Amino acid sequence: MGSKYKGTDQHAPRAGLNRLRRANQKDAGRSSGWERLSDDDASMERAAPVGKTSHFAVSVLARFNRLAGGDTPEGPEGTISGFQGNLVVVRAADGGETSCSLRRNLLKRIGGVRNPLAVGDRIHWLPDQAVITSVRPRRSVLARADSHNKALIHVLAANLDLVLVVGALTRPTFKPGFIDRALVLAAANGLDAAVVLTKSDLVDPAPALATYTGLGIPAFAVRHDRDDHHADLRALLAGRTVVVAGQSGVGKSTLLNALFGLSLRTGEVDEDGLGRHTTTSAKSIPVGDGTVLVDTPGVRECAITGMTGLDVCLLMPDLARFHPQCRFADCTHDHEPDCAVQAAVERGDIAVSRYLSYRAMVAEDLAQG
Repeated sequence: MGSKYKGTDQHAPRAGLNRLRRANQKDAGRSSGWERLSDDDASMERAAPVGKTSHFAVSVLARFNRLAGGDTPEGPEGTISGFQGNLVVVRAADGGETSCSLRRNLLKRIGGVRNPLAVGDRIHWLPDQAVITSVRPRRSVLARADSHNKALIHVLAANLDLVLVVGALTRPTFKPGFIDRALVLAAANGLDAAVVLTKSDLVDPAPALATYTGLGIPAFAVRHDRDDHHADLRALLAGRTVVVAGQSGVGKSTLLNALFGLSLRTGEVDEDGLGRHTTTSAKSIPVGDGTVLVDTPGVRECAITGMTGLDVCLLMPDLARFHPQCRFADCTHDHEPDCAVQAAVERGDIAVSRYLSYRAMVAEDLAQG
């Protein structure tokens, strides 16, 4: 008799989504000791608590730390603050910056990804030779699918504390789907998040604010001619390493200039309502009191990868609240009868925009083939 499951055994293997759902209901202690398994990607994926930090994020982090570790530190420690062509800009302890190359053997070891190093990585280097000798393990990453090849992972930044998602209420058109994708990525990577809605002098921000504050996410509405919430925002960011994410033209650089007295280049929105790319490469900016900003190029998509539809649902707390009440454990919240998530949308307990974001992520980012 063949060993393949024929569909009749009462001890049949659980479907992948059902297994992930049941894993999510386990106590967080089930993942203890994962540090000892950091050399085994498969073990890392099994250990990661779904709905908190995804197996994708833990595996990406573990793989980098396995490949980066093992070297005896040579030279003082520095931090990657940006890139200049093929060179890596290193910020020294005194704040000075130097463009450096990477030792060939180190580059080979941490290859196989779109960008082996990212802004925020801690390294050791030889200032007199302007060369990076080793890379320190990361404590966190923010990664997404590469814009041109979704089979590749693009690490946006490393060693972060907070994702600040910036969206414009108009010009360019308000796109909650981008904000929701960024929030899912932050949750998948175990990072705190906050939302800033710009251009609130042009559109009433109350409905959008209510959506995100109702999720327990700090959310602020700002306008170009007043600084009502700047003090609150600065307090939230104080002492943290913060990546600023948002599409082109939403006002990221304008916001940072206003908050911290910077002089980042800003641009206008095109006649078609699309923003121009004014930030051309990721860079970190220390602004005092231990606060470091990571400004990233405006992107017009924020694709997710390495997850299942159930992962996305569980990483969206408003949907995750109702998922266990669905008739089917592997409910996709699309066409199934007795779907508690769809019923919650109809009652107004889940914002329509959030549900549409979930459906778009499943259909556009996670579709097979």
